[in-house]
Amino acid sequence: MWRRPDAPDRPAAGDRAERFDRYLQVLFARGVWTRAQIVRKLTAKGASGDEAEALAGRWQQGGFIDDAAYALLFVDGHPGWGVRRLRDELRRRGVSEAVIGEALEELDEERAALSTAREWLESGVERRKVEDRLLRRGFSPSAVRRALAAFAGDDL
Repeated sequence: MWRRPDAPDRPAAGDRAERFDRYLQVLFARGVWTRAQIVRKLTAKGASGDEAEALAGRWQQGGFIDDAAYALLFVDGHPGWGVRRLRDELRRRGVSEAVIGEALEELDEERAALSTAREWLESGVERRKVEDRLLRRGFSPSAVRRALAAFAGDDL
């Protein structure tokens, strides 16, 4: 990679902070992120763990990072997913168990499984495939059983 001959070897501490702030501005312009995702992205860009935590804290105080709001939006944005898959994905994104529990509190998994099963069955997907799909999407076996039982005997 080409460098200007007069470029400093390492950016000054203030320059680093400005560079990371600009990077975060771009990230937040593109979407919503959890605190853990921001810390991971900053460390991948060269920030120390302490720098990344401090920056994430500052942006969280400014209202740009809100894991609880993120979790609620994520759950609402994935209506065809079951509790298990939603929980696993939110964990992977660094959301705490307490926040995940609150986000999933209002979710009616059986209603979601029923709605998703209806959609697939009405479009001609075989029952066995619907069952497999629902399980892969993280619905509990009992929710899948109840959803399919609601259509027992229906000629969809």
